[in-house]
Amino acid sequence: MAKSNVDIQLGSLDFDGIKNSIIDHLKKQNTLKDYDYEGSAMQVLLDVLAYNTSYYGFYSNMLASEMFLDTAQKESSLISLVKPLGYLVPGAKSARALVKIRQGGTNGTVPRYTRFSGTSSSGISYNFYTIEEYGLDLNGEAVISIVQGKSLTKEQPILIDSATQKGFILGLDVDISTIRLEVLDYNGDGTWVEWARAGNIEQGLDDTSQVYWLERSDMGFFVIFGGNLENSAYVQVGRSLKSNDLVRLSYLKSEGERGNQLGNFSVNGFSATTETVSLSSGGSNGPDLESIRFFAPKWFAAQDRAVTVEDCRALLAAKGFVSDSSNPYSNFNVWGGEEMNPPRYGRLFVSLGDTTEENPVAATKAIDILEQKTCVTVLPEFMDVDRFYVEVYGKIYYEPLETSLDENTLLSMVVKNIFDNNPNGFRQTYDSGVISNNINSLNAAFYVGSNDIKFKVSNNVQVFSQTPRSLIKFRNECESGSLITTEFMPGSAFGGLDDDQKIYLKSYGNVSNGKQSIIAAYFDEEIEISLGSVGHFIPNTGDVVFIKPMIAAEDFSLSVDITSTGTNTFINKEEMYAITRTNLEIVKRNLG
Repeated sequence: MAKSNVDIQLGSLDFDGIKNSIIDHLKKQNTLKDYDYEGSAMQVLLDVLAYNTSYYGFYSNMLASEMFLDTAQKESSLISLVKPLGYLVPGAKSARALVKIRQGGTNGTVPRYTRFSGTSSSGISYNFYTIEEYGLDLNGEAVISIVQGKSLTKEQPILIDSATQKGFILGLDVDISTIRLEVLDYNGDGTWVEWARAGNIEQGLDDTSQVYWLERSDMGFFVIFGGNLENSAYVQVGRSLKSNDLVRLSYLKSEGERGNQLGNFSVNGFSATTETVSLSSGGSNGPDLESIRFFAPKWFAAQDRAVTVEDCRALLAAKGFVSDSSNPYSNFNVWGGEEMNPPRYGRLFVSLGDTTEENPVAATKAIDILEQKTCVTVLPEFMDVDRFYVEVYGKIYYEPLETSLDENTLLSMVVKNIFDNNPNGFRQTYDSGVISNNINSLNAAFYVGSNDIKFKVSNNVQVFSQTPRSLIKFRNECESGSLITTEFMPGSAFGGLDDDQKIYLKSYGNVSNGKQSIIAAYFDEEIEISLGSVGHFIPNTGDVVFIKPMIAAEDFSLSVDITSTGTNTFINKEEMYAITRTNLEIVKRNLG
C-alpha cells in the first residue's frame, strides 16, 4: 500500500483554526504548488470544508455531552438520563403556606379543596387550596397547609388505554404532588377508591397493589398502571385496569414562583377567620438542572431505602423538601447521632428551615417519611432550626491603576460574589481562602489575602421566663475574648439598677482550663461597671454556658469571632442554619 502524504495536525476545532490547518497542509503538497490560497476562488471551497468540519465537531461534542448526567445541558436529555435511575423529574411546583383557622366551629372540619385567597405586596390576588381534609379542635382551630393553584381540576374522568395501561395529563404546570387518582370499585360497594403513586423503585408490590406510576414527557405526564396487560403473557407489578374501569383525577396547576411571598389569606365558602402563620414559599416554574444532577444518583443509590444519611437526604428531596435547587441544603439537613458531640448513637436527626411552630405539618411529614424507610434500630428525631448570622468582614484591597471601575462598583461585585457562593442554608462552609481567591478572580485590580477575610457569627438568644437557654453551641473554634452581646434589659438577678439601665455580656480575663469567664456589665458615664460572672465561654469549641439564672428580661444578640489562625473557616453543622451578611471595607492598595 502506498504511503499517504497527508500530514494530519489535530489542533483547534474552531472555524479559523480548521481553515488555517487546511491551508497549511495544502502548501506542503506539490499538486497545487504555488497557489494563492488566501486570495483565490479556492477560498469558497476552503470555507465550506472548514464550516462543515467545525459544525460536525461542535455537533459531536454536543452529542457526547448530552449523553452523560454531569455534562448534559438540555432538560430533555436529563429527563431521559435519570429515567433508568427511577427519578421522576417534576414540572412546576406550587407555593405552600400555613394558615391558622379560628372560629371554624366545634368538632368541625376544613373540607378538601377549600379555596383561599392570598394577596401579594402589589395587591394581586392568587388562589390557594387545601389538598386534604383538616379536623378542627374543640375551639374550632387548626393550623393547615394550603397550596397555590391557578386552576383546580377536581374529579375529572381520564381515559386509560387498556392495551398500554396508560393515560395522559396535559401540561407541565401540573404540580404532581397534588395529584389524587381514584378508581371506581365495582366489586365492593361502588365507591371511589384512591390509589397511591408508586416510585420507579418500589418494594413489596404484587398484582393486587392499587398503585400507579407517573412518567414525564415533553407535553405533560403519562399515568401508567401495572398488572397483567390484556392479551399479554408478561406479569408486572401492580393491579391492571380493565377496559370498563373508570378513573378520575384531581390536581392543581401551578403559577410557580409568582405564588411565593403571599399573605393576608382569606377563606372562601367556609365560615371561619384566618391568621397567616407563614408566607407562601417553595413555588418554582420548573426543575433546576443542577438539582436533578445532584439528587438523581442519590435517589437511585437509596433504592427506596434509608440506610445511610445520603439515602435520607435523597428521600426528603424527592418528597419536595428542597426549596432552592441551586443549594440542595437550603431548607433541610439530616445527620446521624454519631456526628454529634457527645455522640448519640442510634439516632437520626432532621432539621428544617422552618421551626415546628412555623410549619408543624412539614416537621411531622419529614419524621413520618424517615420512620417508614429507616432501619428499625434507628430512631428519627426532629431538631428545631437554630439560625446563625455569619458576617463576612475585612478589607478588600485593590490597585486603582488596574481598573476603570469605581470603588462602589468593585465592592458591589465582591458582595454579590460572596452571596452567590455562600447562600443561606444548612451545611455551608465559609472559607477565607476560597473567598479571597474568588474575589481576586473577579478583577485584576484585587489583591486580597486569606488573612484579610474574617468571620463574625451571631445568634439571637431568646429569653423564656427571664432565663436564656443555658447552652449555645457555635461548634467552631472561636477567638478568646471575642464574645459580646447587644444591650438588653436585665432580669431580677441584678437588683438595685435603675429601671431604664441596660446591661451587656462579654468574655473577660484569661482562658483557664479551656474556659473564659462571661461577665455582665454596663457603662456609667463612660466607666464600665462589672456585675460579676454569669457563665463561661469555651473558645476551642464555641460553647457558651450561662450559669446564673434570671439575667435577662428581653431577647438579645450574642456574637463571637471565628479564629483567624489555621484554616480560618466556619462550618455550620447539624441544626445550624447560616444566614450570610457582609461588612467589608474597600481600600486602595498601599505599595509603599
